[in-house]
Amino acid sequence: MYFFKPQDVPGLKAYSYKSVDKSLIANRILNPFWWSVIIEFVPSWVAPNLITLTGFLCVLANVGISFYYSPDLLSPCPPWCYVSFAIGLFLYQSLDAIDGKQARKTGSSGPLGELFDHGCDALNTGFATFLGVTALGMGQTWLQVLAVLCCLANFFLSTWEEYYTGVLYLSECSGPVEGVLSICLVLIATAVYGTEIWSFQLGQVLPEAIVNVIPWTSVVELPLNAAFVYFGVLIVVGNVAGSVMNVQSAIKSNPATAQKAKKDWPIFTLLPFPILTGLLLLYPMLHPSVALKSGSIIAYIILVTFLTGYQVSSMIVAHISKRRFPLASMIIVPSTIACLGLLAAEVLNGGVMTHEIMWGTTLVAGLWYMSWFVRVVADLCAVFDIYCLRIKDKKKAK
Repeated sequence: MYFFKPQDVPGLKAYSYKSVDKSLIANRILNPFWWSVIIEFVPSWVAPNLITLTGFLCVLANVGISFYYSPDLLSPCPPWCYVSFAIGLFLYQSLDAIDGKQARKTGSSGPLGELFDHGCDALNTGFATFLGVTALGMGQTWLQVLAVLCCLANFFLSTWEEYYTGVLYLSECSGPVEGVLSICLVLIATAVYGTEIWSFQLGQVLPEAIVNVIPWTSVVELPLNAAFVYFGVLIVVGNVAGSVMNVQSAIKSNPATAQKAKKDWPIFTLLPFPILTGLLLLYPMLHPSVALKSGSIIAYIILVTFLTGYQVSSMIVAHISKRRFPLASMIIVPSTIACLGLLAAEVLNGGVMTHEIMWGTTLVAGLWYMSWFVRVVADLCAVFDIYCLRIKDKKKAK
């Protein structure tokens, strides 16, 4: 095996996925009337991971369409594109919801499914947000970067909390359900009314009674697209507090969590994400005119999505194998790739990060993450004597 050691195998085989989903829409509408219906049409020979991958490819195809029609992220796409984006996201959400049902139906639940599911979710978080902000007509601005970072931070926090508590907790208003549906509604609204509706100020769309009680003029004058992003920032701040409190509560009540906390101070294991984003923000902060005009912001968003995907997947691997929190690798590997881009800019172009250098750094990050992910998946397949994208015939299993 490439990644796992013999001492990891007992932990992997003893692993059991636990989750708490309090989403109102999921529990009262989608699960009983949609997800539980469509799972009945999925043949038993279809692997759960293939369902997850199919949903992710729906999103990826729409990202390609977005690049084609709006390479500057400001030119409006044809209305049918936004409808396609919404359908693709809804399909991803649906397929992501039923992959676990398919795993239980076929008796193929296990650590591989969680890693594969979360690995795709991490990338989809960045790409889905990208589609959403494209529909909001932000262009290549700091607001777009902030929107993507907020969503990635939220996903990082959920995984961090799961590592320490052993439970994936989704609140009454969760990103995978309400968050995705909100983006779908934004996309449909853009298809009908165009991107220009998001430039209206809050004061122009809110009832006068509400506007009159808002004491800050700057809030009333906020464009709708900016208001969406700032609202997302508030949600992330609230989730940080909520996740920290949940972990603190688990430390007091759960011996396993308390044992993990003795090895690592949980609050310090939150550092990899801010360190990564801080390094990656260094360039656009030093050269804002170049970053915002050269198309590098698109590459930046994909770069931070890949590197956050690596951090999240590293936490999942540590969680399923009962390893210590991978703090060092989560900081060193992404930081090294980010610094390589800055070094290349310094050596090749006198410190100016060109469009080509940024995309080259993004390509390196993507290849690194994919190669690492494939090798970890191959190890898990070897440990459990299974295939990743198809269900192994029990007669052929060892």
